[in-house]
Amino acid sequence: MTGRWATIARTQARDLAHRWVTLALLFGLPATWYLAERASGRPWAIGAGALAMGWTSGAAALFAVLGSRRVDPRLVRAGYRPVDILVGRIVVLAGLALATAAAFLVLIVVFSRPHRLADLVLGLVLGGLVSVTLGWAIAALVPHELEATLVLIGLAGIAPTAPGPVGDFLPFHPLLRFTDVTVPPPAALPLVLEAVGYAAALTGFALLLWRRHVRVFH
Repeated sequence: MTGRWATIARTQARDLAHRWVTLALLFGLPATWYLAERASGRPWAIGAGALAMGWTSGAAALFAVLGSRRVDPRLVRAGYRPVDILVGRIVVLAGLALATAAAFLVLIVVFSRPHRLADLVLGLVLGGLVSVTLGWAIAALVPHELEATLVLIGLAGIAPTAPGPVGDFLPFHPLLRFTDVTVPPPAALPLVLEAVGYAAALTGFALLLWRRHVRVFH
């Protein structure tokens, strides 16, 4: 039984590997956002790159979850525990988010040479965590790829421009605050707690919706 989550993880990883063109586009197109801002000399280019990473991780999670909507109930009927499905999928998506964060970190370091490297790393890691749970929650709420993608695009688009009281409560706030070099360095602990809390809340919300399709807890 303990190895079943690993079977789910391998299956999910193979499915994503077969979609390597989609994954390449999910990385390459948002990366141009950062490169365009960097080429124009914008001071917020690093934040744009971080936000691009968040969108990429969230979109990958969104497509992975939506692509498995019809498979999950069949896996449960075949004897897999819902918790195995959950753990296996999260392991793969979290690993993909970390790989995406590492790739964007290299890109930003090479082209922007940031002075606050520790803040950048922390922001990307936390942003990846929040983005995976956000993509999963959107996929659980909006069962169609086009509409779900538009919701994610909308959240990413409004994040940098929302007024302070609104922007402070959006999912990408910790990511943008850690990577905003136009303001003084932030206090790390409140932003870490905010990101972890957001990820936990989004996970709980996604689980509640997922229970319509498979029973998550025995």
